[in-house]
Amino acid sequence: MNISELKAGDNHYMAYVGPPTRYDFMGATQFRLLCTLGLRASHNMLDVGCGSLRAGRLFISYLDEGRYYGIEPNDWLIEEAIRNQLGKDLMDIKKPKFDYNSQFTTDIFSQQFDFIVAQSIFSHAGSDLISIALRNFKDSLKPNGLIVVTFIERIKDFDGDGWVYPGCVGYRRSTIKRFAREAGLFVTRIPWYHPNQTWYLLANDRSRLPNNAMMRSLSGVVLFVPEFTESWKRSQKIIRITKNYITQILPQPIKNSLKSLMANRKNNQ
Repeated sequence: MNISELKAGDNHYMAYVGPPTRYDFMGATQFRLLCTLGLRASHNMLDVGCGSLRAGRLFISYLDEGRYYGIEPNDWLIEEAIRNQLGKDLMDIKKPKFDYNSQFTTDIFSQQFDFIVAQSIFSHAGSDLISIALRNFKDSLKPNGLIVVTFIERIKDFDGDGWVYPGCVGYRRSTIKRFAREAGLFVTRIPWYHPNQTWYLLANDRSRLPNNAMMRSLSGVVLFVPEFTESWKRSQKIIRITKNYITQILPQPIKNSLKSLMANRKNNQ
């Protein structure tokens, strides 16, 4: 089957979870992001809404035996992913664990996690479900663990409840921060590239969140792929804004010293 003929939400394991032509990218970008945030093979990771293991197939291969956990209400998605992407032998070697609840019940595994990921889950959830999910995430997160999620940012909050699929919902930045605060979590927005949504990090400990100096390493830029040219342009815009801000706050003597330093370097080239 030519997956480019499928639409997001179609009844196929590569399409039901999102645009099928981005199946590879959306898995890879999650893997890249978590490795950048410190994921190691010995960590315990929970993938909430793991779907057809779009990212899970990469994490399962990377993590040590028994370290990957997934929650997905649609068991057929996982079955199709194992059949078409991973194979039974890898499952026997890595021994991932799955649960099929739709209530964001994370204590089902009786495990504390270093990382909890929920990509494109809250973009389909009312505030009632988001509140339940974040409280459960907090209870299952190690003291120094990290929660990695995406939201659709909008200027007006979705005011419905329950699960919305395949439609999408969004929230204001202030509301997203309130969700975290009410769950007893610290939160920050990061500039890691996503074609349609925005990445947020949440933690029990504020020091587990990246500081401003670290943010420049969280761009998620994709080079030489025309479809994702926006990621590079956006990164360059962020760099320009940061440089302009730093230039504005620096004292004039330091600015003059920097200009002299750059001039001398140019003359010596």
